[in-house]
Amino acid sequence: MNGAAMENSINSGLPLAIVLIPIIGAALAVLIGRYWDKGRDYFVLALTALVLLLSFYLFRLAWMNVVVSSFSVGFGELPLNFRVDRLGAVFNLLSALIWFLATIFSLTYMSHEKRLTRYYAFYLLTLGGTLGVFLTADFFSLFLFFELMSLASYLLVIHTQTREAMSAGRLYLFLGVGGGLSILIAVLLIYHFTGTVAIAPLMEKLALIPFRGLIAVLLIAGFGIKAGMVPLHIWLPQAHPVAPSPASALLSGIMIKAGAYGIIRVSTVLFTPAESEGNLLWFYPEKIGYILIWFSILTMFSAAVMALFQSNAKRILAYSSVSQMGYILMGVGACAYLGFDGALAFGSFSMHIVNHAFFKAGMFMMIGAVFYRTGEIELKRLGGLWREFPVTATVFLLAALGIAGIPGFNGYTSKVLLHHAIVEAFEHHQLYSLYLAERLFMFTGALTTCYIARLFISVFLGQKPSHLAGIKKEPWSERVVFAIIGAAIIFIGTNPFYILEKFVTPLVAAFPFDPHSFEHLTYVNFWDIHDLQGVVAVVAIAALIYTAGTRTGFFNRKLPARLSIEHLIYRPLIRLITLFYTGCGRALEITVDSAFINSPRLLVYFCLGGRMLEAASEGIFVGSLGPLRQTTYRVSSLEHSGPFFSRLFQILNAVLLWGYDWWLYLLQSFFKYSKEAVMAVFFFLFKMDYKPRGRLFMLINTANFEYYLLVFFITLIIIMSLQLFR
Repeated sequence: MNGAAMENSINSGLPLAIVLIPIIGAALAVLIGRYWDKGRDYFVLALTALVLLLSFYLFRLAWMNVVVSSFSVGFGELPLNFRVDRLGAVFNLLSALIWFLATIFSLTYMSHEKRLTRYYAFYLLTLGGTLGVFLTADFFSLFLFFELMSLASYLLVIHTQTREAMSAGRLYLFLGVGGGLSILIAVLLIYHFTGTVAIAPLMEKLALIPFRGLIAVLLIAGFGIKAGMVPLHIWLPQAHPVAPSPASALLSGIMIKAGAYGIIRVSTVLFTPAESEGNLLWFYPEKIGYILIWFSILTMFSAAVMALFQSNAKRILAYSSVSQMGYILMGVGACAYLGFDGALAFGSFSMHIVNHAFFKAGMFMMIGAVFYRTGEIELKRLGGLWREFPVTATVFLLAALGIAGIPGFNGYTSKVLLHHAIVEAFEHHQLYSLYLAERLFMFTGALTTCYIARLFISVFLGQKPSHLAGIKKEPWSERVVFAIIGAAIIFIGTNPFYILEKFVTPLVAAFPFDPHSFEHLTYVNFWDIHDLQGVVAVVAIAALIYTAGTRTGFFNRKLPARLSIEHLIYRPLIRLITLFYTGCGRALEITVDSAFINSPRLLVYFCLGGRMLEAASEGIFVGSLGPLRQTTYRVSSLEHSGPFFSRLFQILNAVLLWGYDWWLYLLQSFFKYSKEAVMAVFFFLFKMDYKPRGRLFMLINTANFEYYLLVFFITLIIIMSLQLFR
């Protein structure tokens, strides 16, 4: 076994402080922003710098120990628990660093935007929620911060409040909240059957319950929405083009990693046995890993194909983010599939998470810088900008070489490890399907090289359009941010063995993998001739695809709508759901109509029964009473009470008929006026077509009502869920 069993724990309030500082800072930013705009901007910058420093200190602590702390929220018996291991510390430090760089970029990019106080407040709230996801010790605390991140980042997506932004924001909000509730249901099931929600190996307990498959599906689907896993990725291509570029950089560079982090914790921790070696329960994570590998291959390949046919630079990067998340999740799947032997796979996705954060966040900020000064985002209206943006063009080229996996740049190191991981998964059981997965992995690398080359050439090379003459050059603040990103790309790419020894190996050593698997990781040769030949083959295929696509104009064609995920999956699904609810509604309507139609018949039966009882009282049916004839009560008082019963039933009949008439009148009135009210509301909302029309529109339509309703109901659900932990 490796060093996983020799960890020490220390108590510290540092994780709680790192999470609370940006959350409290959001409120302070609102107060400062009311009186001093510049002060608000510098306050946010100082706050993110403080969080970065604290995160670096926490990283050093976690690299030597496991840092734990606890904070009671006051509901039930469940506190907010924090436990920071090396994986959480890496995610936390990476998030704080990219957030700090995005803040520097925001000072310039957002300077001419409106509603900046709201932007920075939710910018900090999103930071607090994101860091909380990576530092928690249990799935319920993780869910709370996950929802905070989703709800707060919604205001970043819709910042411009255009029609497109509001539409994309609604999709982002509904999918994000739906994913969070999926996670909550799974967490409640785990607690019900196991008595704990800790992020710990629970396979021994989960194997005994009937809903373990459902729990795995709910958790992976919930986190998969945020991670952009196909077919749950549809919010990404819509949200990125409309969000401000700093927000897009954070969405792609960091926040989708929160989804990947959740899947990592589920597949490599929760669904693993506590006793590692020789445990037959590794069969369960192996199945999860195999399914995850194929969803990831589908994600990376289909998104790379879609990126080739986009004409909008930010949409290319959005699909690229989906594709790169496929690479990361493939590594996670390979790790779960290999189980106790998954050390190399664990190191591969950990490395690619760091690399992707640098080159993709940088790309979004660099394309944002171009858009900020040119006002153009369509490839056909850009070109020849390397002279005006020399630093931006240089660093973008470095990032492009990194994402393409060219030796000497950061993406190469992680893609070598990922390729070794999928090959090792194939060799584990010699499944031909995994051999096919490895081939698709290599071909997707060629597609990646092709679309990123097309983006770089279209924006920075070629002939500059005449309408772009006289644009301003990049400021020094942006050059500093981009230079830091470029330096990280080169440093990681040129020092792979140093990164492997000082970063990857200690990170993997914190988890209980097989010593032989761990040793295999430590002896990876990044400059192996087979890996270099693979790069040459990938670049050659990419060159052929690019040449053919540009000369024939194939990349400028639009893919048929019938091939989209929405057309193939979501529209039929919505149709099916609509038919189901329509059928339920019709069944209910028939039942209600039947009750109304048959109510007069029931009234007639009731009155007929009364007439029969009246006739019986007059002795008509006395002959059928049998032995009663012989009693002294043969002529009873009932015989002389006929007029009384007759009058009573006449009164009841009149009352029931009067009530029935009023019932019909009230129903008709209700449907008449409710229909008018519904139509009035409909036309009112129809007129509010997401175009800003003054302060009233902004106040009412900031979140289209749904945001406030969702926040209210989610809060209510969380409070009710907390009561279950009593």
